[in-house]
Amino acid sequence: MRKRILLVTLLVSVLGIVLLSVLFTDVFYRQSIEAVNGQLQIYMDVYAAERQGEPLTQEGAEAFAAELRGVRVTFLAADGTVLGDSEADAAAMEDHSGREEVAEALENGEGFAVRDSATLGYDSVYYCRTFEREGETYLVRLATQANSGFAIFVDALPTVLLLLAVDIFICLFVAWLATSFILRPVEKLTQEAATAAGKEVRTSYPELQPLAKMMNDMNAEIGSQLARMREDRSIEKLVLNSMEHGIVIFRSAEEIPLINRTARYLLGYEKNEPIACFSEDAEIAAVLAAGEPATLARRIGGRDYSFRFTFGEPANVLLITDMTDIMAAARSKNDFIANVTHEMNTPLTSIRGFAELIGAGAIPPEKLESVADTIIRQSDRLSHLIRSIINFSAIDSDDLPDYEVDLTEIVRELAVNFEPSLRQKSITFTLDAEEGVKVFSRRERLVEILNNLVSNGIRYNKEGGSLAVRLTGGAAPVLSVSDTGIGISKENQGRIFDRFYTVDRSHNGEGGGFGLGLATVKKLCQRAGWKLSVESEEGVGTTFSIQFCPKK
Repeated sequence: MRKRILLVTLLVSVLGIVLLSVLFTDVFYRQSIEAVNGQLQIYMDVYAAERQGEPLTQEGAEAFAAELRGVRVTFLAADGTVLGDSEADAAAMEDHSGREEVAEALENGEGFAVRDSATLGYDSVYYCRTFEREGETYLVRLATQANSGFAIFVDALPTVLLLLAVDIFICLFVAWLATSFILRPVEKLTQEAATAAGKEVRTSYPELQPLAKMMNDMNAEIGSQLARMREDRSIEKLVLNSMEHGIVIFRSAEEIPLINRTARYLLGYEKNEPIACFSEDAEIAAVLAAGEPATLARRIGGRDYSFRFTFGEPANVLLITDMTDIMAAARSKNDFIANVTHEMNTPLTSIRGFAELIGAGAIPPEKLESVADTIIRQSDRLSHLIRSIINFSAIDSDDLPDYEVDLTEIVRELAVNFEPSLRQKSITFTLDAEEGVKVFSRRERLVEILNNLVSNGIRYNKEGGSLAVRLTGGAAPVLSVSDTGIGISKENQGRIFDRFYTVDRSHNGEGGGFGLGLATVKKLCQRAGWKLSVESEEGVGTTFSIQFCPKK
């Protein structure tokens, strides 16, 4: 910047001097022409006063020129014919009537012109005036050499060059001094801005205060952007570390640009250490060597995970997904299909078998009634299974409004309805229900839940066992159903709410149990936001509890 200022200053100064030199040359040239013209007019006045009567001949012109010390004298007739000339042969000279100064003199009495003389080869100043002699007009023209503008400039050139040299030196010094004073505050301000480190940039120069303000605004904006970037980075780390999926971005087993908390835990990764399984696991090592997308299944800590490798530039990605629930759902689906097939195949086989026997006439008439009862019973069982499946599926599309329901009343009604079943297995039934316990739901939903829980308590109870239903009120009512039945093992407690899953396979749906009751209870509780829990000990008994939402 300093060099540019010096160069511009020098260029402006030099151009100024050159232009002034040309301008002064023109002024001097014009002044010299005017001076010569004035001198010629004086000479012409001398001729008018002293020599007007002399002959207009070559000799007369030379004599007058000698008196004027070198001024060229020319006598002309009114028609432009040269009568005499002090520097050339008049007879050999052309007609001068077209000359500028002659034409002007014929028109105005006197004329003036400056031109290069084609005859003599230099710039000449001409002055011409008309005179009268014996009734005839003639012209006298005086001419002298004048310095041209170029000649004046050439004469002044040494002085101009000297001035240029002095000017260049002065300009360089002054420009260097000025730029130092101008740029030093700017450089100081720049250094202060570079080392401000978030502090306010200040200057004592009013001219630089807008620049300082702009720097402060820029620093504030940059600081704000950096803060947002740090915040975004923190959010990204929080999101990555909060994900249940493991994410690893890697270039090799040793170079890991990013790994979240889940992946570090699952892979046993230590900072600045390579990922062990990338080299120790032969199948993973083969995938990395091939560089082709692949998905591998691995079991870690008793849970199933999917390792999905994706390769690209500038890095590769490993996504670790917990597949335990998905595989459990797949097993549940397989169990569902197997159970549905079994539950439907048993009555259908029985119905088809008896139908074929009846069609073949292989059943004696006295047993037809018994066979018909069996067919009807198996048809009812199949119909009940289908209704249970439809009822379970219909829960998702149930959008009827809720209302306040007296749960105590429903519990007491159901206790009466189950008396025959309780008596059949000699089960002791105990009911402890507070009065006026109300829940915001719908009656049919609560009846469905109680029917399933009490039915299971009877079905899986032992002969002569006990069944207790307890209902407590308060802000969040609690309903519990406890039995002294076969109980549920620890490994099965997580699956009893799956569809078509039954703890005691020996029942095979007898008495209406298809493994959909608890699944229905769980689905209804989840939909309403109630908390469903189970406590059980194998061979001792089971307690199901439902904590209802606080009253609205």
